[in-house]
Amino acid sequence: MAPMRFDFDGIPLDDEDGRTTAILRFRTTRGLVVQLPESVDVTIPWADLEVASIDLIKARVVLRVTNGARAQHRWLGSAQVLTGSWTDRELLKEPPAAT
Repeated sequence: MAPMRFDFDGIPLDDEDGRTTAILRFRTTRGLVVQLPESVDVTIPWADLEVASIDLIKARVVLRVTNGARAQHRWLGSAQVLTGSWTDRELLKEPPAAT
């Protein structure tokens, strides 16, 4: 079995109306890379995000963009908050045994 790790790549991010607006891809030094439904990757600069949080208890990601960011990122439409949940590949009661 491959080593278990947190994997946030591919989490669908929905707007306030439940519409999948983007898909989480990568965290970089320039910002957060998301994939738009047209399969185009865009980077949201860190300065354009008020909140970028991961809730490990609820398995949830929350992104809140600044008011000015919506004008720069027209693909957001009227959305200001994007949320997504991930599904673990396996529910663990204990950490996997070292191999």
